[in-house]
Amino acid sequence: MSLMSDADILDLIEYLRNGKTSADRMAAADALAASGPASLPPLVEALGDDDPRLRMWAAYALGMLGDERAVPALTLALDDDDPGVVKWAAASLDWIRDMAGGCGGCRFC
Repeated sequence: MSLMSDADILDLIEYLRNGKTSADRMAAADALAASGPASLPPLVEALGDDDPRLRMWAAYALGMLGDERAVPALTLALDDDDPGVVKWAAASLDWIRDMAGGCGGCRFC
């Protein structure tokens, strides 16, 4: 159960987009991951945003969250036009796989 409201989660998603520094965006990503499963749907939605920086940070945060339900969206993000998004989608898939104890047959592995 998340201690954050939906509004708090959406505020953090917006901070991923507009945070002044990488450290600020990293803190927002960490807070989203700590909020638990409630952050999964908005982060997956952010992977489809027009802003590549937001997509990159969403991919990173999904990896930190470690929820296997993010695998399909992260797998699609491997085909993103932005190399930063691809990098963090791949890293996040790796983290999720490791947290789950091994590969379940995803395209990444």
